[in-house]
Amino acid sequence: MQRNIFLFLVALALPLGAAEAPLAVREVTIRTLAAQMKYDRVEFRVQPGTQLRLKLVNDDDMPHNLVVARPSGDKGLALAQKAWALGEQGMAKQWIPEDPRVVAATGMVAPHAEEVLAFEVPREVGDYPFVCTFPGHAMVMNGVMRVMTEGPKLSEGKFALYLGKWGQLPDFAQLTPLRQGALEDGLIGWKFDDYRNDFGIRFTGKLEVKKEGVHQFFLASDDGTRLSIDGKVLVQNDGVHPPGEYKVGKVGLKPGWHDFQLDYFQGTGGAELFLAWEGPNFSKTWLTRTERKIGEVARQEKAKGLPLVVKDEAVIYRNFIEGMGARGIAVGYPGGVNAGFDADLCSLSLVWRGAFMDAQRHWTDRGSGYQPPLGYGVIALPRNVPLAVLANAQAAWPAMPKDLPNGDWPEGYRFGGYALDKQGIPTFRYSFRDVAVEERLEAAAPTAPGSAALQRVISLKCAHPVEGLFLRLAAGAGLAAGREGVYPLEEGIALHAATATLRQSADQVELLVPIVFQDGAARIAVSYHWNH
Repeated sequence: MQRNIFLFLVALALPLGAAEAPLAVREVTIRTLAAQMKYDRVEFRVQPGTQLRLKLVNDDDMPHNLVVARPSGDKGLALAQKAWALGEQGMAKQWIPEDPRVVAATGMVAPHAEEVLAFEVPREVGDYPFVCTFPGHAMVMNGVMRVMTEGPKLSEGKFALYLGKWGQLPDFAQLTPLRQGALEDGLIGWKFDDYRNDFGIRFTGKLEVKKEGVHQFFLASDDGTRLSIDGKVLVQNDGVHPPGEYKVGKVGLKPGWHDFQLDYFQGTGGAELFLAWEGPNFSKTWLTRTERKIGEVARQEKAKGLPLVVKDEAVIYRNFIEGMGARGIAVGYPGGVNAGFDADLCSLSLVWRGAFMDAQRHWTDRGSGYQPPLGYGVIALPRNVPLAVLANAQAAWPAMPKDLPNGDWPEGYRFGGYALDKQGIPTFRYSFRDVAVEERLEAAAPTAPGSAALQRVISLKCAHPVEGLFLRLAAGAGLAAGREGVYPLEEGIALHAATATLRQSADQVELLVPIVFQDGAARIAVSYHWNH
């Protein structure tokens, strides 16, 4: 062990341009997620010059590769597009273009097979994207290899565990710890299998600063935390809450040892703690046992929960779903497309393709919070009422209802549940004023290999014609028309609506459909298309 440390120090001391001794071999495994067109890790970190053994395990039912590219700022998309341009030669060349941006690449790995890629990590610090270059996959199937220098870890790390039920951080100095000791492997975290809720921990230790300058700390937690350096509070993130985005604290530090203290408490539900720091002479370095990006769905671990699998019949999941209110209804349709209906607003709120939902948070772990869709190509539709009577075509759409009473609906609306057909596909029912509305969605025939489509039919009935009634399908600053009746929503995803019209409203563009009744009835058909 001492010899390895000596060799590493010698490598750092070599003059520029001299041969450098490689670091120890590092092994990283990346898996594909079945039916999701994703890698299970969106990033991993290595030091410059590391001898890396990168294993790609393909758990999917279609072939994928993994190409590591030089830093570009575009997630490797330009390189992937060059691979797509290979056309008929693509498969023979494993969809890998001859390009100096390629650092290393696997071939196309067959379903349920694996391949190991061995190479030396570049000496230049930076973010190196990795992508699947099979046509269309790189849009969502990408990640980043962060080549960075490591900073000092916590020294003399200790913990003190306290039990209690709090909504804010207590004064641990006034409490008697139940357990205390040294931090295992010097990283902040816990392995207390007996304590899942209602506990607090004070972490202490020392951090060594080698170069004077501004140092930044990045802290996120579920629940409350408070970070102090040399006895002064640097980051305060108290209260009961999910981890959310980083809370960032900056402080100028002189060379030498500095006192470190981190107070944390866990209420109920999820328990997470992330802390990293960076300084003038080192990249972002994790001080916690867990390393993960904050503020996005964690894709670094393979989905180990309870994925709801859709086969020959539709699957319905009613729970707290991200992007909807408390009465969300998600539906997975045979054909690999999905939708989310918000019963609070009587409105379609989400459409996506691929995998459906992971039920572990609510069914097994009894976790709180809203569960995001499990697939990809997610489109969030306007979160507001779907229908409105406008005085004229320029009149503003009603504002989003706020603070609806529990179990109530927006003015003029009432949700009427849904009816299932023999395939388990629901038809949602609701009313707006005197108009009875039914909405049905199902998979439509794809327009090209690798594409998918979701058909939506809205049927309305009313004893008396309603003037000035509109359906709003989409809204956004960048919304624009493509070819006739086609409206791009995101890259590779479009909405088809033959009778819709665009209009400018305040700072956004809206896509509206005027409702025209004939013999007391109206029918609107639209569809959502994923090109890859």
